[in-house]
Amino acid sequence: MELHRYKISQECPVDFEDDYDEESSSFYEEDEDSSAQENPANLIPNPNDKKIKPRIGNKKKKESTTTSTTNNEFPSKESIDKLKSKGPIQNPLVKSQVLQESNNQSGLFSPTEFVKSSTVSQAKSPAPIKLSSMLGLSSLGTSNLLSVQNPQPIEGTQGTLNNWDAPPLHTVLPDPSYCQDTIDDEDNFIVPTSKYSFLDINNLFSSNYFMGSNNCLTTPTNSDTNSHFIKNSGKINDPTSSTGTVTPPFSNNEPISESEIPLDVKVMQLSGSRLFFNRELSELIYFYRILYEAYNTTYPILERVRFIAITSQNLDMYFCKRALKLRLGYISTRKTLKPEERYINLVLNTTRNLINEMYNLYCNILQPELANNNVFIIKYNELTEPEKVQLRAFFLQHVFPLMTPLVVDAGHPFPNLSNLSLNIAALLKHDEDTTRFVRIKVPQRIPRFVHIKQRSPYSIIPMEEIILANLDTIFPNTEIVSKSLFRVTRHNDLKLNNEDQANDLLELIKTELHKRRFAPMVRLEVSQNMPPEILDMLKTQLALDEYDVYSINGPLGITDLFELCKLNLPHLKFQPWVPHIPQKLVNLARYPSEDIFSVIRKGEFLVNLPYLSFNSSVQFFIESAVKDPKVLAIKIAIYRTNSNSQLIRALCEAASHKEVMALIDLKASGDEEQNTKFARLLEQAGCHVSYGLVGLKTHSKIAMVVREEENGLREYLHISTGNYNASTADVYADIGLFSCDPELGEDMCNLFNYLTGYSRITSFKKLVIAPMNMRSTLIQLIDNEAKNAREGKEATINAVMNGLDDKRIVNALYQASIAGVKITLVVRGRCRILPGIKQISENIRVISVLGRFLEHSRIYCFHNNGKPKAYIASADWLHRNLKRRVEVLVPVEDPNNIKQLYDIIKVYVNDTNAWDMLPDGRYKKRSVPIDEDSQSYFMRQTNQQHPVIWTK
Repeated sequence: MELHRYKISQECPVDFEDDYDEESSSFYEEDEDSSAQENPANLIPNPNDKKIKPRIGNKKKKESTTTSTTNNEFPSKESIDKLKSKGPIQNPLVKSQVLQESNNQSGLFSPTEFVKSSTVSQAKSPAPIKLSSMLGLSSLGTSNLLSVQNPQPIEGTQGTLNNWDAPPLHTVLPDPSYCQDTIDDEDNFIVPTSKYSFLDINNLFSSNYFMGSNNCLTTPTNSDTNSHFIKNSGKINDPTSSTGTVTPPFSNNEPISESEIPLDVKVMQLSGSRLFFNRELSELIYFYRILYEAYNTTYPILERVRFIAITSQNLDMYFCKRALKLRLGYISTRKTLKPEERYINLVLNTTRNLINEMYNLYCNILQPELANNNVFIIKYNELTEPEKVQLRAFFLQHVFPLMTPLVVDAGHPFPNLSNLSLNIAALLKHDEDTTRFVRIKVPQRIPRFVHIKQRSPYSIIPMEEIILANLDTIFPNTEIVSKSLFRVTRHNDLKLNNEDQANDLLELIKTELHKRRFAPMVRLEVSQNMPPEILDMLKTQLALDEYDVYSINGPLGITDLFELCKLNLPHLKFQPWVPHIPQKLVNLARYPSEDIFSVIRKGEFLVNLPYLSFNSSVQFFIESAVKDPKVLAIKIAIYRTNSNSQLIRALCEAASHKEVMALIDLKASGDEEQNTKFARLLEQAGCHVSYGLVGLKTHSKIAMVVREEENGLREYLHISTGNYNASTADVYADIGLFSCDPELGEDMCNLFNYLTGYSRITSFKKLVIAPMNMRSTLIQLIDNEAKNAREGKEATINAVMNGLDDKRIVNALYQASIAGVKITLVVRGRCRILPGIKQISENIRVISVLGRFLEHSRIYCFHNNGKPKAYIASADWLHRNLKRRVEVLVPVEDPNNIKQLYDIIKVYVNDTNAWDMLPDGRYKKRSVPIDEDSQSYFMRQTNQQHPVIWTK
């Protein structure tokens, strides 16, 4: 028998990198004044301020100076009682425990209960707001789109979809009535202030009313604030819709009065409004959309398996980043509901439904489909005796030396468990009266699946099956009473509480990474055959509650299904896509006198990845700068890159004869350890290395080459929406701009000086920088469209991004919609604006595009009264991007490039594989005959316009 092992690559191309990079500077950060102006001069850090100082890497190793961190343990009951007697409680952990104890005595309610006040009981029954029809999307305009001179609203497609085999979304999605739950700017749970009163909608209308409507109600109160909009939970599955889709209920035609329209929704009101969709639900519904890609029968089977693995990976990262924050009750002082109860009801119930759906899809649909394609995932008891003998020999030779059983008793403490590790729990009996618990870790450095080639074309057995069947070799002469599997998840969010006090940020990162190994547990997954006494012991040892336990009827940790996607079965995968060389750069190999800098001098141009080659454009740009004797300096900001990065090697080579400055962000979530190694490597090569600004991540993707030419020094720039990562560049859809515009060059010089030396630059000529003025600039652009609409001029906003949750941006978009601006938002991930609500957001449409490539671009286009303004950016319209990261927004000024960006948005909007967001936060899969999705269109277009493919 020939045994083959497949190992997943360390550079997983489906790393949804930005979706889990969640960091809050403070759980109790005060709300910013909604009327405060973002003055760039005021936002420039003061070098004398001890809280903000630059981090420049040093070639000499400094001694690490760290301070002790706060102990995040719950106080004792005695200390809580003492604090309660003294007055208001400020400690968040104490407060959360007091909230849990108080319950009804302090006026706390479950998420399904409503606060009833005297003002509500006297109020008249509010008039329902009609939800604009989202089925045909006819209310958002009829024109096809968008000339550069006179942009028009973009229209989508309609029809009937027959190739999806998925259950209706309403069977797995949470009740939309949870949408009233809100999160503040720092992603902490809050609820409305006492100014708002909730109505028990079911008591206002008959049950028949909800069978055909899903209305947005207003509740007038005695306060002088604007009306608070409340959405009921009535929903109905449309039996005429195709499977795998959800449609909104029909709406009532009764309008509301103008006095109830929120023409001036303040930020604080928006936090407490159901118009600001729940952050957790939005994230989890995004995971559902990814999972539903695995139902698409037009995809090859291994690609459907890949979407299952992506969903599992996203859930892993969600628990690592979000679970502990919610579970411990890191909440605002405005919180009036029990954090534990809200966490259980809202997040855990939704994730359980998602996990059940994921395993049902894998076990009952995809595994049989794999078998139909001669890929068999077998169990040990299905093997023949000769095969078991050969696998035993394999185990003894390749696995047994890696086994380390750890017993738990008075002399052996419970072992430390690695994050996301797969473990075996065995109960052993050495004599008639004594049983002992033993934990055996399934080695993470070996492949999860073993391929038995001689059994069938592709027969694969999980490694844990082999280990479980051969435990007797580890415990000879011992009775194995029981054996089961479990998997643990730890909190994995890097927090640098003493960042401003450390002398060496790199050493501090190393220290924090070590602490991460001992972070609190947040989830326990167990196989269904685990004995109750073992489960109880694990919950006790790991300090977990019942709702933290997930009993799985299937293989644990199906993120490892990525390994199956590595099988050499091209007929079960998408046809490989080989990126092409940009047409402007094709002739560089033919004509030695030409170089990339001469091409850039002819005019700025865009490169659309992964359809065009990263290696023949971005990598070639940096390598040309290294080899060109006229190039004097190279400056670059790297957030993520691949482990065997050619770009890092090129920078090290250039350091011997050029000025090289590299900003390596050490806080890039998940890449902290790798980035620290690259920082040391570059320092040792002689590069000037900066670690970025204290308290901020540097998420910009920028590079600058300074070249000496006849007329003096000239700056050549590359500004991108995506990382300098050759691996993800093949599967991430991103836009990059090459330019040598003098004003952009001056801005870039000032930006790098700011990042490395805190130069007190107060303004930029063309670049827009977060956290200085990006949010205020975007709001100004949105408000300008609203102003034009009020004056009767044509006004449109078309944007592509990964996520949208910034309250001030959401508020500005609502106001623009009310003014009559036609707004089209292509938002791949979470989105907290609600489209299609009459007289509020009926001019807003939200679309989500998923496919074989991860949509990662950020494109923002504004009609501007017929003189369109178009931008690309590293930032989404998320609070973290606009306020806690250094981001770059760059204008695209060439008319042909502006038209190209509008055309890209038009293709996304007409994508037959897209999802349309409904007014209650759910999504509807487009019911159209499969013709051509946006990514297939871009590949076909690239074949026509850029016919030369990239070859190494």
